[in-house]
Amino acid sequence: MHRFRRLDLLALVFLALLTLLFFWPVTFNLGWIPRGGGDLVSLLWPHYSYAAQSLAAGRLPFWNPTLHSGAPFAADNQISLFYPVNLLTFLLAPSLPYVVVEWLVVFHFWLAGASMYFLMRVLIPTPDDRPHPSRLVLPPLFSAVAFMFSDVFVTHVGNLNLNAVSAWLPAAFAALHLALTRRAWGWAAGAGVLLSLATLAGHAQMTFIVALALGLYALWHIGRSGQSRVRLIAVTALTFGVALGLTAFVLIPGVELARHTARVKLDYAAASAYSIPWTGLAGLFSPLIFGRGPADFWGPWDRVELGYLGVLPLFFAGLTPFKDRRGVPLFMGLLGIFALLVALGANTPLHRWLYLVVPGFAGMRVPARFILLTDFALAALAGLGLHHLTAVSRKRLWVWSAALLVIALTAMLLDYRSAVSVTGTPHPASLKVGMALAIGLLLSGAALATFLGAKPQSAAPVLALILLAADLIGQGAWVEVDHTDPTLGFQHPAVIAFLQAQPGPTRMDNASGVWAPSAAARYGLEDVNGTNHALVLAAYETYLGAVGARGSPQYNFLNAQFVVADKGQPPGDSTFVPVFNEDPAVDIYLNTGAMPRVSLVYSATVVPDGEAAFSAVHAPGFDPLFGVVVTREGDRAPPAGTAAPPAGESNLYYLSYAPESFSVLARTPAPAYLVFSEVWYPGWRAWVDGAEVPIFRANFAFRGVYLRRPGEHTVVMRFDPVSWKIGLSMTLLTLVAIGGWTGVWFYRRLHRDRREK
Repeated sequence: MHRFRRLDLLALVFLALLTLLFFWPVTFNLGWIPRGGGDLVSLLWPHYSYAAQSLAAGRLPFWNPTLHSGAPFAADNQISLFYPVNLLTFLLAPSLPYVVVEWLVVFHFWLAGASMYFLMRVLIPTPDDRPHPSRLVLPPLFSAVAFMFSDVFVTHVGNLNLNAVSAWLPAAFAALHLALTRRAWGWAAGAGVLLSLATLAGHAQMTFIVALALGLYALWHIGRSGQSRVRLIAVTALTFGVALGLTAFVLIPGVELARHTARVKLDYAAASAYSIPWTGLAGLFSPLIFGRGPADFWGPWDRVELGYLGVLPLFFAGLTPFKDRRGVPLFMGLLGIFALLVALGANTPLHRWLYLVVPGFAGMRVPARFILLTDFALAALAGLGLHHLTAVSRKRLWVWSAALLVIALTAMLLDYRSAVSVTGTPHPASLKVGMALAIGLLLSGAALATFLGAKPQSAAPVLALILLAADLIGQGAWVEVDHTDPTLGFQHPAVIAFLQAQPGPTRMDNASGVWAPSAAARYGLEDVNGTNHALVLAAYETYLGAVGARGSPQYNFLNAQFVVADKGQPPGDSTFVPVFNEDPAVDIYLNTGAMPRVSLVYSATVVPDGEAAFSAVHAPGFDPLFGVVVTREGDRAPPAGTAAPPAGESNLYYLSYAPESFSVLARTPAPAYLVFSEVWYPGWRAWVDGAEVPIFRANFAFRGVYLRRPGEHTVVMRFDPVSWKIGLSMTLLTLVAIGGWTGVWFYRRLHRDRREK
């Protein structure tokens, strides 16, 4: 047993070395990942920076005022604030240089391999006859390499959270398999913990895909069981119950956030966008046919992952023993086919049916990502096939080799011609190189299996592993390498210093092509814009998209006092005055018409719903300096306010300002609305002179508080979401239950050991 543990450790080290080789630009500091920066630079790094700096300041960031004029932060699952790997990174590296985030990418590639290795060690258990270690370690390593460098992971080098969720799939599957086969409560809880880690990693669609695979396997196992189904159902319920309980503190706020975004329900055209076309299936046999990577892709469809995980895994997957029609191999085969049909999206009826029937499916885009499950299944089958290689007859080897060769050649030739017929531009080099490599690898696998595979202690698994690693690293390591620093848009120190020195609270706007859209999050500034993000609040996005030209009343209401613009390119009319030009690429302009963050307004128009509010706010002549549009919420009837500003002294200034809490002193000669250009969102609460008052939705997407009496008032506003409290309570109860159960188990085991002595 100790020998196998040492070999397992060596296997994990081997996977680490392969990962370092795959990411040689990061390893040797010779380049950057991903090409063009992707979400890693534009979305994740700046948000991670905001999280790290907030934690370093002793604040748990529930609200993020730095982008889109403010939005929930901890509730945003893509930020994965509470994912243990991220949380530890934030605490250890609060300044969070970009290279740290690159190493998070590297780590999760290794984690995917280690996770798959663990699963295969479970599926290929150690027998009693002390076999040669290579028969137990090499097939799992083969599966691990195929999975960790498969097309989903390579395509999404820049989508760290997507890969992080995917990396936990095999480990969670292994724990669930042990729970179901052994009917073990401990492994069921362990599977729930692993699924919760995947959930916290922060990609809702991939979490759904992982949970779907686990759920289907549980149903498969329950359905084929002749007895004890009640126990199996209970084991499955415990797995998902633990996962839901441990993640309730992020899931419940996340569901609340999703309701206020454009992702609540997509029409079918949007939900089926980025499907794998039938023509793209040639990508399973070669990643080069249609050009690999964002720079070389030429296929006549939106670039998506096509599922390549090597030719050898396809070959060995076909050699898997499927005799047990109810076992893991058959399930993996069916899972792979099912996921491939879903990944084809609008090209098959299955995806549309799931869109109509399965809850939550209508809120997800990019069906191609389901190819993760196909690659997962193929990687597992490949390891099983390699493990049973000595039991495969030569006849089956050659029949399968010939069949796979015909399928591969037919798919590559026909799909290539189909793509060229659409684009009108041939790419003969892509076809020739792709076909040559695919055929060469397939013939090499057949030769290894035929001439070496029959021997119990042959070199076939070793050579197969070497060929697979060379294939995947050789055809994938260069895909997302960039030799231009993707963080250049964040490197404007003079501009940053100028904006950080301004008294706040105040916002900026970005009209520049060289200033990073999300730089504000990295440097603690506040921007009315931000990077493209699936979970931007829909009402604010709608408002911002309709403000018209910079300088309009609706734009000025946003408190965008400064505008960053390209050198010599004024962002608006003469009301935008240049105030800073010491950066070689950008200038800063002062918006002289910008309104303050908070204002007293005496004239109000009450409307019944958001549609009417939007029309009123954008009606000709509306000016937020003198009026406010208030939306009626349920039975609450907002006061209409007076017709004109009354005579008398007024005053208004901030007493304190922080992202989750601020206070204002307001002196008014008459009842008035205190209107904030702060984005409305449930969970914000307000107090006037210590008494809680309602927050009204003002000017379609913002907040307003009504001051019923003239005089001086202290107004406090604090972000205190009920959804967080409910979720946290559920998570704490789950932790207490798990802790109590673990304590009882240890006590009983200790008591039993004492009695046996």
